[in-house]
Amino acid sequence: MFEVGDILCERYQLLEPLGKTAIGHQTWLADDLFSPVDVYCEQKKQYPWLKWIFDVNQVFRPKIYEKVTVKLLAFNPQLSWEQFKLFEREAKVLQGLNHPFIPRYRNYFELSGHRGNSVPWFGLVEDYIPGKSLQDLLEEGERFSESKIRKIAIKVLNILIYLHELNPPVLHRDIKPSNLILGEDNNIYLIDFGAVQDQSSVTNISFTVVGTSGYTPLEQFWGKAVFSSDLYALGATLIHLLTGISPTNLHNQDYQIEFGEKVKIKPSFQTWLTTLTEVKLSQRYPTAREALTALKTGETLKKKKANNKTVKSGNNHELKTKIKLSKTKKSLQVVIPSSQLKLFKQVLKIETIFINNRLNIKKVIPLVTMSGMVLIPFSLIFTGMMLKDPSFIMASLEIMGGMSFMMIFILLFIYIISSMGAKTCLVLDKETLKIQEKILGLEYYQEEESKSNILGIFIHKFLQRYNVTINTRKMIYQLGSQLTEEEALWLAKEIEDWLH
Repeated sequence: MFEVGDILCERYQLLEPLGKTAIGHQTWLADDLFSPVDVYCEQKKQYPWLKWIFDVNQVFRPKIYEKVTVKLLAFNPQLSWEQFKLFEREAKVLQGLNHPFIPRYRNYFELSGHRGNSVPWFGLVEDYIPGKSLQDLLEEGERFSESKIRKIAIKVLNILIYLHELNPPVLHRDIKPSNLILGEDNNIYLIDFGAVQDQSSVTNISFTVVGTSGYTPLEQFWGKAVFSSDLYALGATLIHLLTGISPTNLHNQDYQIEFGEKVKIKPSFQTWLTTLTEVKLSQRYPTAREALTALKTGETLKKKKANNKTVKSGNNHELKTKIKLSKTKKSLQVVIPSSQLKLFKQVLKIETIFINNRLNIKKVIPLVTMSGMVLIPFSLIFTGMMLKDPSFIMASLEIMGGMSFMMIFILLFIYIISSMGAKTCLVLDKETLKIQEKILGLEYYQEEESKSNILGIFIHKFLQRYNVTINTRKMIYQLGSQLTEEEALWLAKEIEDWLH
């Protein structure tokens, strides 16, 4: 673990940790020892004939260096490949950005395993932005007036216009109060490009960082983030600043953010914010430039207002589903029809673990029984061939045929029972995540681990059906296999909201 005073790459001296980071991640304020600050720079410009005096004074002053932000990622077994790819992508994208209100990329490096718990570390260095995040200001009790919100909106929209109109376009995907810094110069800076995505790298699977629920639009669960996905996040952030209430606590049953009764603002501005945060993608502004024009002129805004519609989807009462979900502030329980093949997969998993010498002896009994049913007939045939006894061989073949028929019957029976009564049970509480697999109420598999290990919620599409997975630092848990699009969105959103 790194400590104050450590010097990385013989250049970056760590001063103090910044913010709250996940396991394997560290963010530090550091001095760039290769970039000393000339404190007399302005005086030298005003009085060039006294330059030598300022140079002498500089020698006797304590050295001051430019401040930088150093983001560190440990490459250890607990790190998911997705996290490493996001870290690398952030470094790559930042190198191509040049905007006064986005931290400037400085360096990317790797530290060998002799530092930081004997594992390799990767470092990303960028400009340090002195100031406070909007989240910090909210926690300090500050409330933002409509005029301040408008100014913030204009500044962020100008940043998004720059990002979205690059070639290829860049999507931030994680706009929220903690990623917007009010600098000491009173400008708004957009930071933390850890979830950034360029349009040339869009995938069919989405990654949702736990803890940003409320700012993430539904389409981003699919990895189908578009320009208006960043606009949704901006709208949710502005509403949070106006109301002082997290957007998660303002969602209605259709996941629309309802805030009109919480604030007193101009109707035109309220409609503009509502348009930014429409659940349905087609009802939002398609680009940041159009949203900015609407904010300044109101003309496009009025046109959009006439098209606003309430989207009714994801309602637990109206949605026809076999999923059973119950939640309180302390726990979330989901029971969902399971894949018919999960039991067979579990048997194969047991066999793999057995080969690796990590299996509890109690779990070997079903495997040995099934293996014996297959191996005994072959052993009898081999014995008959050794004895050169045709009658013994024929008897063995008859036994093998009978046992093969029995195996097929048993497998078919298990498949039918699984299709009728296989269930996956998810139980989440404040400390743990528990997954149980059951057939007709009988448990045949269970996993349990700390809730803090959860990395994110994924939605996967196969042919015309969908499933939801919970990815942790240990493994991937699959929920369902034959879900509709509406069911998958609803389930992922319910889990994400509860985790938040």
